[in-house]
Amino acid sequence: MLRNYLRIAFRTMLRHKGYAALNIAGLAVGLACAFFITLWIQDELSTDRFHEDGDRIYSVMRHSTFSGVKGTTESIPKPLAQALLDEYPEVENTVLWSWDTWMLLNHEQERMRINGRWAGPDFFEVFSFPLLVGNPQTALDAPDSIVLTESVAARFFGTDWRSREVLGQVITVNNRIDMTVTGVAADPPSTTQLNFNFVIPIEEFVSRNQWVEQWDNNGLRMFARLRAGTDLEAFNAKIIGMIDQRVDSYQTDLFFYPVSRKYLHNDWESGVQVGGRIEYVRAFGLVGLLIILIASINFMNLATARSSARAREIGVRKTIGATRESLATQFMGESLLKAALAFLIATLLVAAFMSSFNELTGKSVSLASLGSNMVLFLVIALGTGLLAGTYPAIYLSAFSVTSVFRKQSATTGGGAALRKGLVVTQFAMSIVLIVGTLTVYRQLDYIRTKDLGLDRENVAMVRLEGAMQDQFETFKNELLQVDGVVAVSTSNINPMNIGNDTIGVEWDGKDPENNTLFWNGNVGYDFTKTLGITIAQGRDFAPEYGSDTTNYIINWQAAEAMDMENPVGQEIVFWDRPGTIVGVMEDFHMESMYNPIRPVIFRHRPETFGQMYVRISGDRTQQALAGLERLYAQFNPDYLLNVRFMDEEFDESYRSEAVLGSLSNVFALVAIFIACLGLFGLASFTAEQRGKEIGIRKVLGASVPQMALLLSREFLLLVGAAFVIAAPIAYLVMNNWLAEFQYRVEMGLGILAAAGVATLLIAWLTVSYQSIRCALMDPVATLRSE
Repeated sequence: MLRNYLRIAFRTMLRHKGYAALNIAGLAVGLACAFFITLWIQDELSTDRFHEDGDRIYSVMRHSTFSGVKGTTESIPKPLAQALLDEYPEVENTVLWSWDTWMLLNHEQERMRINGRWAGPDFFEVFSFPLLVGNPQTALDAPDSIVLTESVAARFFGTDWRSREVLGQVITVNNRIDMTVTGVAADPPSTTQLNFNFVIPIEEFVSRNQWVEQWDNNGLRMFARLRAGTDLEAFNAKIIGMIDQRVDSYQTDLFFYPVSRKYLHNDWESGVQVGGRIEYVRAFGLVGLLIILIASINFMNLATARSSARAREIGVRKTIGATRESLATQFMGESLLKAALAFLIATLLVAAFMSSFNELTGKSVSLASLGSNMVLFLVIALGTGLLAGTYPAIYLSAFSVTSVFRKQSATTGGGAALRKGLVVTQFAMSIVLIVGTLTVYRQLDYIRTKDLGLDRENVAMVRLEGAMQDQFETFKNELLQVDGVVAVSTSNINPMNIGNDTIGVEWDGKDPENNTLFWNGNVGYDFTKTLGITIAQGRDFAPEYGSDTTNYIINWQAAEAMDMENPVGQEIVFWDRPGTIVGVMEDFHMESMYNPIRPVIFRHRPETFGQMYVRISGDRTQQALAGLERLYAQFNPDYLLNVRFMDEEFDESYRSEAVLGSLSNVFALVAIFIACLGLFGLASFTAEQRGKEIGIRKVLGASVPQMALLLSREFLLLVGAAFVIAAPIAYLVMNNWLAEFQYRVEMGLGILAAAGVATLLIAWLTVSYQSIRCALMDPVATLRSE
């Protein structure tokens, strides 16, 4: 019986090759998208979930309230690490962890500038980053130790480093300190937020930055491992006021947060966890489901639309004894066979486009992941086949024998009405995806083109270190003579990611309860000129004013926070240093568009500068970079030049949104492609069914345009109905997404109208070919055949 069903299924597909190809192609493309989305979701869900004690490892975080606004951060005071160990037996380990920092590493003739971290001695004991050589319990005990990753070890000691004695080798860091290699760790997997190329003991950092020892300075991050069986909720209730007991200038609620949740659930509002990247995971999971549904709808539509072509077959089979159950089984088998063929094609598509997928998403998914998920993908494919085939099997097996042979309607149900409803449904889904794509594109374009209050284009960033610091003025003067160099300045911060904030600002009339956070940085001469920041009142720091080391420049948000209408000339005290406001900057964005503009204070402290900014003329980039490289080698031969551009870093900060936009583009195109495949098939079948009607109308004088319009009108009306349904849904969904941005475009009717017009145009192009082809047919041929 099974062999007979398979034979009939193959014969049916060969007899109707075109419709079978449309069905299988739609399912295959839909399944391929679903497989890619599954791989992406798996990668997202696996981030930092590979640690052996992952259920006991936590990020130490705090909710802090400043001027009535509660914010959440992972920056903590360094003394907290030991205090937790001393006061709470539930804490098994604490691990201090720095922000990643670019450093220069030297060994013999090999030099490289890469980013690394400082970490507490228990880092490799708590986290599952295996050491290929070395002891994880002691690798970071000595303050002059360093642990490299295997890729860095291969660069320093060769690809055969395992056969050499690397432990005990000396690596010089920043031409300042010699560190002894005490371990080589496996390269961190792509599914972790704790990326590093090398790790140095945190004590080396603390020895040079004594300010971190203060309870009211929050310059590090921390992780902790709790003992097995600890109740997290009860423990958090015990430690909530631990920082408040030592710091009285602001209110802080300390808490532990699972590392396994941090990547996907790390958005907070007023101390409440409100989502994060998990929203993208859910969104793309829904998109995958929508695409599968659209592909399934195609199958159901084409199968039921061609019911009359199989009516006689069903009638004969029922006459000779076939039951409704056996017919339903046969049709379900045909559906599963097509799903199996689509599964094979989809698997090949995934393998062929895997590298493009990784490039698009920034993932490192391998073909091995495809193989390990083959059973899951097969289940998805067969489930899709069952979903798509259930209704056609029930529908076709219900044909009435007497109606078939009397040439009456084969069924009693409203098959045509259901097909129209399914077309409306799949195009409504496609329109929602198109509106989403257009909205994401507009928001990203808004971010890229918005006036940030500074000019990020053509600004090169170079670390200020070594001999350059001692001879900076000479270096600057020579650099300004280079063709293409417009302006040069220095700072200890990146103005688009300042990161330093303080409540240590005093002014006349300040409310003792006011603990507004002021973002701050130290900047050199010509900083506002180099970065394109407008001075609205007063002046910039200048060498002719020797007292500028005690003066300040603020933005309008800072002036508003201090309730100053005319700030220039006003006296303030910053970290116990009195000084005068000499300039007011126009507000500029120093954070993501998700956040509002903050109060900012700049001061002139040359001894703290660590970054140089060089503005380059757009049409002289190569000449300017060549001159910069030449002078850098001349003044700073012991260091490697590393140039980064501010606009590239800005774009990288919106990497997640860019990936979202790219994936949305692809999935929206796929959804409309699959929907149009089904629409093409239905239009083709409708044209066949109405052949004689068209012939009669043409004999009676109907023109080709009239006939083409007649055949297209029904489908275009269905797409119009889909738009009416989809528009309010798309508006609500995307307006909710835009609400996460402090600065955003508005959801207008233009996006909805553009999506509707685009969908109508695509649908018309899809059906017009069949409509025009049928309208051009010779009526003699259609009326003569039977």
